[in-house]
Amino acid sequence: MRNFDCRGSLQLAGSRPFLKGSLGLEFIEFQFFLNALILKRMPVPTSSVIIPTCNRQKALESCLVALARQTLPGGSFEVIVVDDGSEPPLALDPWLWAEKFSLKVVRQKSSGPSSARNRGVAEACGHFIAFTDDDCLPEPAWLETLVAELEECPSALCGTVTVNGLPGNLWSATSQYIIDLVYAHFNASPDYAYFLASNNIACRRKKFLELGGFDTGFSKAGAEDREFCDRWRMSGNPLRLVRKPLLQHRHFQTFAKFLDIHYRYGRGAFVYQSKRRARESGTMKEDMGFHRALPGLILRSGPRGEGMFRRLGVFIGLGIWQLVNALGFFSAMWEERKKSKISELKNFSL
Repeated sequence: MRNFDCRGSLQLAGSRPFLKGSLGLEFIEFQFFLNALILKRMPVPTSSVIIPTCNRQKALESCLVALARQTLPGGSFEVIVVDDGSEPPLALDPWLWAEKFSLKVVRQKSSGPSSARNRGVAEACGHFIAFTDDDCLPEPAWLETLVAELEECPSALCGTVTVNGLPGNLWSATSQYIIDLVYAHFNASPDYAYFLASNNIACRRKKFLELGGFDTGFSKAGAEDREFCDRWRMSGNPLRLVRKPLLQHRHFQTFAKFLDIHYRYGRGAFVYQSKRRARESGTMKEDMGFHRALPGLILRSGPRGEGMFRRLGVFIGLGIWQLVNALGFFSAMWEERKKSKISELKNFSL
């Protein structure tokens, strides 16, 4: 059964298990009666938190626990989980969170995080939409801070500072340090930020829809947030960074996973730059400026609070990141040129 109200859910799949036997029908009727009472008492949510996920139920449940601790009043926000092809499908009980927020679980075939986020917005009721990932733990003031920022600047895309939630994992720490360097370079002025990562952003739903959402041409995670931020800037709207560490990213990474992520980001960077060139919204000059500035950024804000060998490991990780990222970029470029040549030959033969 589909949701009929923005204040909650009447999905049978979200109810407690039905009693079997002669009382089964009476219990079902009681469930509907209880649902109706909750719906009547709950306010219409003004904010929607959207989480794309695939095959990470335990991490997702931890994220939901963190969202249940938000300082906003109960019922003032909803959470929409978009199950992007998990096998087996997610099994979540909305009743566990009903006192704090209504939970909607939407399932779709595997289409990538861009499509999943857009689907979440299509299902959202709130005027404000916030995005996070299933491996993130928002601090209690996270959503309230983002909403306050949007009330102050309605046209903004805003975000807060993300910190690594797995300090004992070298590759997770290195990946977060890379993001820290990107933010230090591109977001030096918090009221005129240049890039905000998609696991920690919020905006007005109306603005998101006007912009067309995330580009579904990015079938996997990798630069879709850079492309979205680029279009946001081109629309004349600001990006604002709240310099408060209000979200933990707990993405466990092995060396192989680290390589895969940053190779994929390199491929995504090529797609991103191609789209920018096509719409004349910028060139690679800004990115090359970041890479040239890296030595100075590292000297000024090197990894702190770590032992000598750990810092050495992070520095080695930075070198590997540069190499793998470039490899991904040039492999995507070579494939695109190969496709163009094949297309030219086909046209010539016709």
